[in-house]
Amino acid sequence: EGIRYGCEQGLYGWNVTDCKICFKYGLYYSPVSTPADFRMLTPIVLEQAFRKAGTELLEPYLSFKVYAPQEYLSRAYNDAPKYCANIVNTQLKNNEVIIIGEIPARCIQDYRNDLTFFTNGLSVCLAELKGYQVTTGEPVCQTRRLNSRIDKVRYMFNKIT
Repeated sequence: EGIRYGCEQGLYGWNVTDCKICFKYGLYYSPVSTPADFRMLTPIVLEQAFRKAGTELLEPYLSFKVYAPQEYLSRAYNDAPKYCANIVNTQLKNNEVIIIGEIPARCIQDYRNDLTFFTNGLSVCLAELKGYQVTTGEPVCQTRRLNSRIDKVRYMFNKIT
């Protein structure tokens, strides 16, 4: 239970995946230790282990195709880097341009909105999950779910260390 809770929150509030966890040592003092003590302490110990292990924060990347009239090719192509997108290929068919690329999932909606605005609604942007890449720069944190008992233990644990 404590492992599941710790992995659901991770270091930055995101779910931890693709890891194997094995506890090698635990101290149990019969008169005062309870199973609840271990459940409460496990997420905090996991957090410290994740810090020491040097975990990586991954973000979802999408592959996208933009269909737009040819007269908007320059703007659509040149605006892509503003949204952290990489253009892989462009094709011309009749009076339409097809731009193929990759973009972080966090940026796709802004790029779509921009395309719709400057093409007057004449563009279509299709996207699907391509995979995950390590984030660059400052990690994006997600607010942790509150658990007052664990937060009290975390506070006391951080005061000691």
